[in-house]
Amino acid sequence: MNIAFFNQNFLIQREVIAALRQLPGMNVIIVDIPLHPMADQMQQARRALETYGCSALVTINEGGIDTGGILWEFIESKGIVHVNWSVDDPFYEELILTKKFRPSKRRFDFVSDKGYVEPMRQRGYHAYFLPLAVDTSIFNPGDPSSKAWEHDIVFVGNSYLYHMNDMLKTCPGFVDTLAPFLGKVVRHYNDNVAYDVEDSITKELRRVKLPRDLTFEKAHYLAKHAAGYLARKQMILFLVKKYPGFKVFGESGWLNDLPAERLGTAKYYDTLCDVYRKAKITIDINRMVIRNGFTQRVLDVPASGGFVITSSKPVINEYFETSGPNQELAAFKSINDLMGLIDYFLRNDDERVAIAERGMQKVISKHTYNHRIAEMFRVISQGLERMPPTPGI
Repeated sequence: MNIAFFNQNFLIQREVIAALRQLPGMNVIIVDIPLHPMADQMQQARRALETYGCSALVTINEGGIDTGGILWEFIESKGIVHVNWSVDDPFYEELILTKKFRPSKRRFDFVSDKGYVEPMRQRGYHAYFLPLAVDTSIFNPGDPSSKAWEHDIVFVGNSYLYHMNDMLKTCPGFVDTLAPFLGKVVRHYNDNVAYDVEDSITKELRRVKLPRDLTFEKAHYLAKHAAGYLARKQMILFLVKKYPGFKVFGESGWLNDLPAERLGTAKYYDTLCDVYRKAKITIDINRMVIRNGFTQRVLDVPASGGFVITSSKPVINEYFETSGPNQELAAFKSINDLMGLIDYFLRNDDERVAIAERGMQKVISKHTYNHRIAEMFRVISQGLERMPPTPGI
């Protein structure tokens, strides 16, 4: 069975390709294609699918799919199964770039945030939850005998300054009008990470008058991402001020708010694993737009033998032990709760190391990309069995 994979060489595609190649009886055809292809590039990709007789196409975040529907019409006519895994907001393209995609009875969508399953289904997609995963050839504990602590507390992640600037350009000035309200949202969220940000923003936007050319959906998207950006930034700056041993690893956008000595760099496929191994505590500060899914840190840190504190969400408590004798990671419910956990686990090395060990065992036994891809194709197989045959194919 030949499977095509549309590749743009961004994060997790390498891991997904490796896991696809582990499936028995599968031959993976890699099609290098831009994220937003031109018509001639789409025609070349179409020819590749036809030449190799591909019966399925796998994409990440719909990368490589054209706006005009050239590919959609082709795979529909050939009965090719389209498998898409959204590891970011699945509505970003449609709301911000006006790029419209089409459901299909032979299309299967997997989302890394449970909160998007129902909205996707309401739009006619066959949507399923599939969390992110880890590749243990990249993230692993290495040689325990050589382990030495270099950092007390770290956070790894980009500032999202440049991304936010690009988004805000799509409707200049709109988010500024919400500044006082967004400040309240951030305070509520940092006091309680279970605070219903989406509902709060929905109610506010129904109260205010939107610019004529701004849809409610896009306004909601911009507002929640702005709130998420501000909440994480505020929490990071608070921790930098409180803990001299706290260091951020990310891109240069952080330098707008952090002194250079508190910022480090780490390459995902090269040096990041070593950062996780040598930090006593890694903080996973989600963007609040991740409503009910893992970040990559929740998996990569334990796989590296590190200890992680993440924000409390239903999915975290569903997949991991967050308290008790079998605890595998720690979860905070507010910024004050986070500080209490940091202080406690900096004082209790043996307990922290034992939790990290259990977390590592959980991740490598249940949360690798091989596990995810096997689950993906199990769901697809069951879905196809329930479908009537396509006429003429």
